[in-house]
Amino acid sequence: MASENKNTAVERVSSLRTALERAQDSMRAVAPKYLKVDRVTKLLLAASSRNPKLMECTIESTLLFCMRCAESGLEPVGAGGAWPVPYFNNKTGKMEMQFIPDYRGLINSAKRAKLITDAYAEVVKENDIFHYTLGLNPDLTHEPASKDRGALTNAYCVFVLPDGTKRFAVMDSDEIKSIQKRSKAGGSGPWVTDEGEMWKKTVVRRAMKPFAGVSKELDAAVEADNDATGITVDPIAMPTKKELAPATEAQAEQPPAIPVETTQVEDKPAYDRAGAIAKAKALIDELSAQKIKLAMAEAGLNFEDDPLIDSLTDAVLEKLVMRLEQKRAKK
Repeated sequence: MASENKNTAVERVSSLRTALERAQDSMRAVAPKYLKVDRVTKLLLAASSRNPKLMECTIESTLLFCMRCAESGLEPVGAGGAWPVPYFNNKTGKMEMQFIPDYRGLINSAKRAKLITDAYAEVVKENDIFHYTLGLNPDLTHEPASKDRGALTNAYCVFVLPDGTKRFAVMDSDEIKSIQKRSKAGGSGPWVTDEGEMWKKTVVRRAMKPFAGVSKELDAAVEADNDATGITVDPIAMPTKKELAPATEAQAEQPPAIPVETTQVEDKPAYDRAGAIAKAKALIDELSAQKIKLAMAEAGLNFEDDPLIDSLTDAVLEKLVMRLEQKRAKK
């Protein structure tokens, strides 16, 4: 019996190695230059040899895990990369390998994209000294209690922008527990065994949200995490007209927006893509940047005169152009 089990294990390792070698070209096609695809497969084989449950995962889910590593630029090393987690799918009756990015892996993705230069996350407990202020002069103070710190109350992430400016995101227990309830694994796994780490990961995801659309590797990691855990951080709510403060005198002096004419023309002009982009760029620069600033201010971040606004504006512009071209193709 023992020899049969050993032979079966050897066959599984051989089949997995063959499948991974065949998938390397596809992985290289989507992987960033800094990621060594052959190293990813070797690390995964090593992890599978140490954890028999990983070896039981289907070949399909294992290959999908590797593609997730390639798309996100994260190695299967756990801390600082991604975790290969065996998960029993009750619908299929099979063990599947889940791609779970570590929160430090998300930070590393943002650093490689040069969106930030550094970041870290901490949890706050009820006996700690903790307070923060937002607005034009944001500030955060945290002094952990020396002995009994008590229950978790908050989590925060501090990150440093390329110009050296420090920003932070804070979430309280109600916000984090609301996200935990929406997770398909909210009542088990790391939410139970490593609650503090999951609080850190949740606030890191919130802190990285303003960079959505700027780094495809960071986007891929977050999307894979959504698929695996079901965790989603709600987008920052935009203020309504009633919530906006009264206009200042300087704002009141600005000329009103030019209304868009809706007159119909019989002859449709030739599509001028360069002209359309130029017009959209003008609108984006004037309007979207203001909306982004409002959203950032609502979150406690001040991006006034920060180059990040331009990068977000470019991302919005690119998506807008793509949607316009897709609509035009359908007509």
